[in-house]
Amino acid sequence: MSEDSLWRAEMALPEIPQASINAREDIVVVGSGFSGLHTALHLARAGRDVVIIDAGRIGEGCSTRNGGQVSSEIHGGIERLSAQYGEDQALEILRTGVRAHQYLRCFVAEEGIECDYQICGHFIGAHRADRMAGLEEFGSLQRLIGTQAELIPADRVGEFISTEHFAGGLHLPDWASVHPGRLLAGLVKRVLKEGVRIIPHTRASQIEDHDDHISLMAGDKAVRAEQIVMGTDGYTDGASKWVQRRVVSLASFVMATELMPKTSVSALYPRASMIYDTRKNISYHRPTPDGRRVLMGTVVPLDVDNPGGSLLRARSNMLRVFPQLEEVSLEYAWSGWVGATFSRLPHVGVHGRIGYAIGYNGTGVAMTAYLGRALARKMLGHAGGETGFDHVPFQTKPFFRGQTWYRRPVLALHDVQDRLPSSKTGFG
Repeated sequence: MSEDSLWRAEMALPEIPQASINAREDIVVVGSGFSGLHTALHLARAGRDVVIIDAGRIGEGCSTRNGGQVSSEIHGGIERLSAQYGEDQALEILRTGVRAHQYLRCFVAEEGIECDYQICGHFIGAHRADRMAGLEEFGSLQRLIGTQAELIPADRVGEFISTEHFAGGLHLPDWASVHPGRLLAGLVKRVLKEGVRIIPHTRASQIEDHDDHISLMAGDKAVRAEQIVMGTDGYTDGASKWVQRRVVSLASFVMATELMPKTSVSALYPRASMIYDTRKNISYHRPTPDGRRVLMGTVVPLDVDNPGGSLLRARSNMLRVFPQLEEVSLEYAWSGWVGATFSRLPHVGVHGRIGYAIGYNGTGVAMTAYLGRALARKMLGHAGGETGFDHVPFQTKPFFRGQTWYRRPVLALHDVQDRLPSSKTGFG
């Protein structure tokens, strides 16, 4: 069983020219995932000289480790967001998710990126009957902001997924899916065409903002730059202490089965929809774009030194939905880190000479494209970089320095909440 992601195995990166970073640079982008690539593309097309560095392989982080779900979801709900930011701003925040998805759809089409973008619809299944009330509320909110949503009773669940696990659900027909690896490869091809240098296996550290420049170490080389872009999301480390204090990393574990007959996979997913449940420790799954595998991501406790130790629980999460997969082997299993924030919202902006588009809270595939363009326009001083998140403070918490001890107790609490009667869901 491979511990690399299926998406990496199926993507074909273009040849990456040998490049080096100079002692003086215009813009250094930290992170070669979706955020960094989208931002770099728009900066380069505007005439800026851009170099991208990454501590690992190109797209090593969550850009090639997610489930490929494309939605317009924004966390928080209208009541909480209105209480914090006012009703008008709350609606603007929520509609930003719709704009982000629309933008990605147009971007992929206009750029001609072959990444298996499909409007497959998403189905959120209620893992308890009492969660249907929360799904009804979430569906009403989606309709308010212009997204189609249909509440599905228990006797229609089989239209979307062959399981007895759900007591009904919510169908969002306009939401989509994508092959993340092929999207990444398409982006790499386009930034290289614009003259962007990409240098993998080069860790950024010691970022310090000065009055007239910003400095960093790129590997063992001291670099002075005009601006830096932080596109590190859940892989944010201490390179920038300011950013590190504002991004929380959460783990997701993803599995893909061995190749199966297409008829067997389509029997499980009659509409080839993306599927979620209503747990706080959420599971999400789908047929792969070729229709030959089941792919599931699930939130489980993860030991960074032994990610394979999470496999037993992750596998049990798969079998509680599809007991019929008991005899089907797994061929891929990998883990990834998702960037979250204390506001539960993405953030985009410029702090001194640091630009950031970060903290997607599990909704990054569409949002990275939209916020990458917005960040580039902000850094360039061009119009059109405004987003619904501009007036949301990028908060930290006292004494938070990127610690990770909280993960296991939070997941344990969520396990308890998922078993208790409630109308609350882990969605929205």
